[in-house]
Amino acid sequence: MRSPMDDTFAITEEDLFDRDAGRRFLDFYGDEGILLGFERYGFIDAIRRRGWDELKIETHAHDERHTLLCDATAADGRVDRLIELVVRRDRLRVEGCARSFEVLTVDWLTLRNSLGEFTDKRMRLPGQDAPGLGLGERVLELLYRVVDRLDLDGLLTVAEYFHNAVLYARELLYVDPRAQGQLMALEALLFEQEKLGFAKASWALYWGCVRDADESVLHWRGEAMVNPRDPELKALMSGEAHQRRAKEVGSSLRYTLARDELEERWAAEHEGLVGPPRQSS
Repeated sequence: MRSPMDDTFAITEEDLFDRDAGRRFLDFYGDEGILLGFERYGFIDAIRRRGWDELKIETHAHDERHTLLCDATAADGRVDRLIELVVRRDRLRVEGCARSFEVLTVDWLTLRNSLGEFTDKRMRLPGQDAPGLGLGERVLELLYRVVDRLDLDGLLTVAEYFHNAVLYARELLYVDPRAQGQLMALEALLFEQEKLGFAKASWALYWGCVRDADESVLHWRGEAMVNPRDPELKALMSGEAHQRRAKEVGSSLRYTLARDELEERWAAEHEGLVGPPRQSS
């Protein structure tokens, strides 16, 4: 996940400079409360089953952004970062609605397991330098609980890659129905028409093998997605007008796949997608 406001967002030294020392995470959660939440939702046990122990957390506040870092220790003594999360309270305005909504925006989320291995069944995806922890649904559930506890109107984020959007779309809706329609069109092309697997479909878009109606390369750009809690926001996102517009856009888009180009690139890159990332010289 990345910021819907800044295409170049990443955790910086400024985010980790705790000039707001003493502030709780989101001005509400202390470290013990966070660890208790992890324990209750089975997060710590799940991490142990993946070969990690001694989970340590660190939080920082920088203006409106709050950062949560989680490190753990492997059996061989290696210490690595498993989780990076940056969130903030934000205001969401929806076209055609007079009021705004207070949401929890996820600017950055990384879940990585450097002890894991890429395989033919679990291939590297764009943006990955290690397999994921396989705990994305649990993290989302925890974030939903945060939204409830802070009495916010919803959870918002932006999918940096196509595969993220496909996964998030199970529970989050696009604020802009045109973006929803684009995802529908891409899923229809890559999964239904071309019968691509999850990883291959994501790489097809990342490598520029998906073309627009004018044969130009389609470049993925994530848009805001929200899991609404507020009844009015729910009605807007799931309403007939929103869904009708998404279907209209989805049916009007004419994307194509440069299949030969994809297969050639897939064959050349396959070894690197099931093993460690190539080291740059």
